[in-house]
Amino acid sequence: MRHRGQTPLAQCAVSACVVRMVTGIAKESWRRKLEDTKIRTKLKEASFCAFDLETTGLSSFSRIVEIGAVRFKVGEQGESFQTLVDPGCPIPRGAMRVHGITDEMVEGAPRAPEVLKEMMTFSEGCVLIAHNARYDASIMATELVRAGMEFPPNDVLCTIKASKKFLPRMPSYKLQTLNSILGIDPGVAHRALADAVAAKQIFERAVTALPGWGDMGLGECIDGCLYGRMGANIDIDARVPVELEEVRAAIGEAMDSGATMTIVYGGGRRGPWPTQVRPLGFFSVRGGHYLEASCGDGYTRSFRLDRIVRIVSIE
Repeated sequence: MRHRGQTPLAQCAVSACVVRMVTGIAKESWRRKLEDTKIRTKLKEASFCAFDLETTGLSSFSRIVEIGAVRFKVGEQGESFQTLVDPGCPIPRGAMRVHGITDEMVEGAPRAPEVLKEMMTFSEGCVLIAHNARYDASIMATELVRAGMEFPPNDVLCTIKASKKFLPRMPSYKLQTLNSILGIDPGVAHRALADAVAAKQIFERAVTALPGWGDMGLGECIDGCLYGRMGANIDIDARVPVELEEVRAAIGEAMDSGATMTIVYGGGRRGPWPTQVRPLGFFSVRGGHYLEASCGDGYTRSFRLDRIVRIVSIE
């Protein structure tokens, strides 16, 4: 069922219960299959995909500007995936100073929805790996919501946790520190593919430090090293506080009809300012409630519901 004028994200928000009823059995089947796989699969037989994101900032609502990934089995070189991503907004200078990626470099690059589809295909069937997985997984999950895509069923393993478990008493578990101590030189730091390669090699050094690691079960290896599953902290149809119900209802009506709205938004440094948006859907993260909307420049952005000062018009 698809309502006229709605994007997949809006449809997901409006019909979340229906979606869950239709897909719940399939998802549960996937999860049981994954749990069985973890029990039966040896570490040396398992497929992993180490990935890294370069972004526009440090919050979970930052936009992706580059994805790098390596799909592999322990001890094998594997195959890589890398692309710049058009974030749909200017890259702040502070972020540029970290990774060196400029607005000019991402001009003409694919946008996140296209890249995420490729990434999901590339990493299918793998345990995902990232250094400080909470950061990368949170940003990717938010981008998946923006794209109206489902969260992948893959487990996400954090190499900080794996290093602490298998390589204790390190002076620091920062990526560059571990690279230096372990003699890993993946290339240019703070670029997505190089950092993904580093995460791969750190994970391999950690697990192969154990005697008999090849016969270790996958479940035994990753126990205590998992961040969880991507999107676990995001809810697309959470109830909003009473004080936000009126604005959410008004936006929901506009979303159902495919209308555009002019809102006065109080986010950012410049204070309340009017902007025209076409609402696409709602989602909640860690107790915060957000509107995802298409803006006049053609890009999608997230707006906190509690910062929408007023709705000026619905057209």
